[in-house]
Amino acid sequence: MKIIVVDCANVRIDVLNVPENMVGEDVELFLVEHDYSLNNISWMAVPADYVPVQFHEFGIDEENGKEVHEQRDTRLKNFSIYDSVQEVKHREQEELVSAIRQYGEKVADGYEWHFEGDCPIVAAYDYDEPCDVVILAVRVSNDGRITIIGDEKNDRGNEHEIDADDIFAGHIDFITSEIE
Repeated sequence: MKIIVVDCANVRIDVLNVPENMVGEDVELFLVEHDYSLNNISWMAVPADYVPVQFHEFGIDEENGKEVHEQRDTRLKNFSIYDSVQEVKHREQEELVSAIRQYGEKVADGYEWHFEGDCPIVAAYDYDEPCDVVILAVRVSNDGRITIIGDEKNDRGNEHEIDADDIFAGHIDFITSEIE
């Protein structure tokens, strides 16, 4: 059983994964025994393996002045490492963009870095299959878009664009460390 506790005083959500025999019939008694103040919380018990969460972002489009509403579905971090992996990947991408802008060659609409000699090798999904990819060049446009040119290590001679999101978490750092 999952007990979802919304703590208004501390502005947080706790998800308790509790065997049903520990709770019995009185969820509130269980919560009080585990130091939750019933004055500051709302709770519900759910028989789910995960808790879906919808994140909503509202804003105004700068170009046309209309309201924008984006919605994203996800799982709470307590149930999957997916969100943590995505955070690492995005942080690595930001560091790569920063390094290319700092050390790369200025081109028409951004910056580039070309590797020579021993090129960094990363694990990535290339054509939906995991493999080692030799990174040959990285380009960052002025708007922050990353273009990575690579070649499959075991099938050289077919240079093509690799999506930064297809590179395994922890591997973009291999590229960044060769630049700095």
